[in-house]
Amino acid sequence: MSKIKKSIISIFFLLMSILFLIANVHISSNFYNRFTDEVPVEYKADIINKTVNLNFLRGQDTNLQLRLVNEGSHVWNSSKPQPVMISYNILDSNLKAVESDCGNIVIPGEIYYKYFVDIDVPLTVPSEKGSYYIEFNLKKGNKVVYVSKEKIKIEVR
Repeated sequence: MSKIKKSIISIFFLLMSILFLIANVHISSNFYNRFTDEVPVEYKADIINKTVNLNFLRGQDTNLQLRLVNEGSHVWNSSKPQPVMISYNILDSNLKAVESDCGNIVIPGEIYYKYFVDIDVPLTVPSEKGSYYIEFNLKKGNKVVYVSKEKIKIEVR
């Protein structure tokens, strides 16, 4: 085989390799985009209320039983200096804050994506009758990193 034919074949295979690498990069980036859509690179939680009766007396001290499912890619870690905590805001029927930044309970252990933990959150019910909403936050140290979209409605009589 002549040197010219060998050079042409070498260039052809080099170009094919480059095209193959470009195609793989494109496929990989599409996969990564789909993966990050499914698993957001952030703090995110599914907060499931396990408390049956949400009717309370004015000023009552109670516990809300919650299941926290890690829906984000960051691990919830209880170790210091900045543990992941859950806190909440109490909102009135117009969704205006009545009490803010309550709770600050350290989420125990290390909770990875799709793992969960059950916790009891102490709650002091507002002292006036009416409908209220509980909005939960995840905090890393003292910074709010996630605010739940769903709110738990409670009735105060």
